[in-house]
Amino acid sequence: MEKYPFKASPDLVDEIIEELSENPSLKRFFIDHDIDHDTIENHLNDLMTYNAEHPRCLDCEGLEACTQDLLGYQPKLEYINGRIQLGYQTCNYLKHHEKQQNITKRVQSLYMPQMILKARLEDFHMKSESRKSLYKDIMALMNRVKLKEKTKGLYLCGRYQIGKTYTLAAMANYFANLGKTVVIGYFPDMVREIKSSIQTGNLEQIIENLKTVDVLMLDDIGGESPSSWVRDEVLGPILQHRLLDQKLTFFSSNIPLKELGKYMTASDQRADQIKAFRIIERITALADEVMM
Repeated sequence: MEKYPFKASPDLVDEIIEELSENPSLKRFFIDHDIDHDTIENHLNDLMTYNAEHPRCLDCEGLEACTQDLLGYQPKLEYINGRIQLGYQTCNYLKHHEKQQNITKRVQSLYMPQMILKARLEDFHMKSESRKSLYKDIMALMNRVKLKEKTKGLYLCGRYQIGKTYTLAAMANYFANLGKTVVIGYFPDMVREIKSSIQTGNLEQIIENLKTVDVLMLDDIGGESPSSWVRDEVLGPILQHRLLDQKLTFFSSNIPLKELGKYMTASDQRADQIKAFRIIERITALADEVMM
């Protein structure tokens, strides 16, 4: 900001100082630090800048309404070693925005609708007793996680468009708020990516990520085309690793868990049926089935 030669006009200086002193924030600052007239005069440029910018923050309705030159930054004054210093600090709206961005970064979404970014347990509708019971179970699970107690994930089962995906997404964002990293993905499309990753050389990296992420959520498991390779070489090792490391794992499906095995059986051979059964055993060990 251009520095004006206020000393060339003493009357103007007195007029400006009087105007500044009418600002309740500046008046309190002057009194708290016992700042004299000469010190105020020597820092008029910074004080005028503060006087012009500070009121913009008083009735601000949010970051999208910010009129500051530095979006989300509010002016602040400090008195250090006899000098007034003008600085800037992030406002509460920007702090909240940055916090939400950091939370969002913890959730890796794979082939999921955009609504998962806004899904919240606080918006979870409880118009039925089953929904109330599910919400109670979810919050009990979250409390165990907060207390670092051992707990299982959930296998959400129910008909199409009953809210399984939204429930997973709401939990994903809740876990992110707790500082957990989360992968939530639409499993049929994940399977297609996993198959194509063989050619790109990314297979091991993808599987390692799914093995080690804090919370894994597989949406619509059983909706993919049956593949013994995906079942035995991908899903099996991922679930086994997460089971041994006690990693939280969640699922959603239109198929009850007791019937999922036959959807994962690629043939009528006994050996193939046993391999499918082992997947169901791992899912059962990782998650409690909840009918929605």
